[in-house]
Amino acid sequence: MKVYQIEVDDTLNHILEEAARIMDVNIESFITEILNRYALDPHIMEKEDVKDGYEKMGDINLEISNR
Repeated sequence: MKVYQIEVDDTLNHILEEAARIMDVNIESFITEILNRYALDPHIMEKEDVKDGYEKMGDINLEISNR
């Protein structure tokens, strides 16, 4: 397992914290979930996984796109 340190601005931090709260997970688990879902090559992901990922992350995607 690897550990990464990242810096985010206050706006992104707020979005991540709120999304993690909504999903009832800690922020580290939420970020790990994002990476697990989106860092993989979409061509190797099952359609159902992609659909599930978009549904789970839809609110975040909308909030980010509306900034």
